[in-house]
Amino acid sequence: MVDFVKSLLGDFDPVAFLPDLYMMFEHMDTALRIVVLVGPLCLLGLGLLYLLAAPKEANHVFGYRHFWGMSSVEAWQFTQKTAGYVWTGLGLAMTVAMAFIANSYRDMAWEAMLFSAFTSVVVELLLVVVSTFLINALVILHFDRKGQRRGEQE
Repeated sequence: MVDFVKSLLGDFDPVAFLPDLYMMFEHMDTALRIVVLVGPLCLLGLGLLYLLAAPKEANHVFGYRHFWGMSSVEAWQFTQKTAGYVWTGLGLAMTVAMAFIANSYRDMAWEAMLFSAFTSVVVELLLVVVSTFLINALVILHFDRKGQRRGEQE
């Protein structure tokens, strides 16, 4: 049976389709640097976008959407500005920190690079989740469900 399959394949070599592992590991540090820096740069860009170009009124297409933040124009603008400041600051801080981490990859073994990149991405994700809870808490702290500032008379 094996001889029959070999005769069908002829000179076809399936091993030629496998990636060259040396080439993959040669550029792994560059790929991991990109992976580590994409998240903070996207967060920085999104924060700047919320600060500079957020829609003036609530919509369901673009903007930081939170139920209480969409209740009034004032609450919406507060939410966008808060999200912009928090994510711009966090994105900037994470970009600087991750740039230092990514710069150290040139002196690491590939296993240590993979572990560092994985840990960095998990930390980035956790910081984004915590910042989202912070933004939501600030909106709830300043506005009620109807979009009125807390402490104001209705």
